[in-house]
Amino acid sequence: MSKSDLNKKLKEQLAEINKSLKTKFTFADEEELVTKRISTGLFNFDQVLGGGFPRKSVTLLYGNESSGKTYVALHAIANAQKEGLTCGFIDAEFSYDPVWAEKIGVDNSNLFIIQPETGEAALDATLALCKGEVDLVIVDSIAALLPTKEFDGTMEDNSIGTQARLMNQFFRKHGPVNKSTALVMINQVRSGIGSYYVSDALPAGKGQQFFSRIIVHCKRGKPIQEKGNTMPQGFQMHFTCKKNKTAPPLGECDVPFYYSGLVDKDTMVFQLGVDAGLVERRGAYYTYGDIRGLGRENFIESVKEQGVMDNLIQQVQGVVSNE
Repeated sequence: MSKSDLNKKLKEQLAEINKSLKTKFTFADEEELVTKRISTGLFNFDQVLGGGFPRKSVTLLYGNESSGKTYVALHAIANAQKEGLTCGFIDAEFSYDPVWAEKIGVDNSNLFIIQPETGEAALDATLALCKGEVDLVIVDSIAALLPTKEFDGTMEDNSIGTQARLMNQFFRKHGPVNKSTALVMINQVRSGIGSYYVSDALPAGKGQQFFSRIIVHCKRGKPIQEKGNTMPQGFQMHFTCKKNKTAPPLGECDVPFYYSGLVDKDTMVFQLGVDAGLVERRGAYYTYGDIRGLGRENFIESVKEQGVMDNLIQQVQGVVSNE
């Protein structure tokens, strides 16, 4: 049987099955099955993710406090809004600061936001945004989701497992509902109980680790200090992709975070240049073309002073796009 005849026969079988069972079988080469992404606006982080947050999927960001989780999510919203995409924010922690978000670049007048009392309300709102095909939705955070049973009860009531059951039910409902939304869920970490070897545990059960297509560990790195200033200006956010079902896993990157909320793209481009071999490193010295500098800050400053930063950016973007 030729390939065309086989394809014709399969189409007839598919149509018959869908008609008799009222199902929605398709072929695996359908365009809608191809993973589409939303860029975070951070070159390094996008490369680790595989191009950005995947649509129709859950991306989990977790880590200790002040490690850059919410900042990255807000930066992704700002970048998505610049591209004309719709965004939503589920503020379960009741900590959204519109002034800080605006510094990052978020357009508050075009952002759906809710501060739900209970976890059920938060997750119903999330499903509603997914059903409405909002492009990017952030849930901050899973650990803050409060089950109704816990909300209505007293502090003495035993509520073990209610949050995990709530999340597992949500994930089961999320798949059929989400047609095009990139869902990013932020979680905190807790100390593991009952085992000496368990260092970090994620609140709300194991379900989130199985249902998430991408899991990223966020960690606070080295402080950023400028010459002549004894106080740190920010720190390096270190991201490790623990799980990735859309691209190679275990990728790592550093993204500079400044307390002003601004992004230093020059530093990100520099790091990508080093990773791609465009910038040569020997000990503490860096070389790009005829430019050679001692230390990262001195080298980046020399590249900017000699007006070749745009060339480096173009080369880096070319390397990233070909990967």
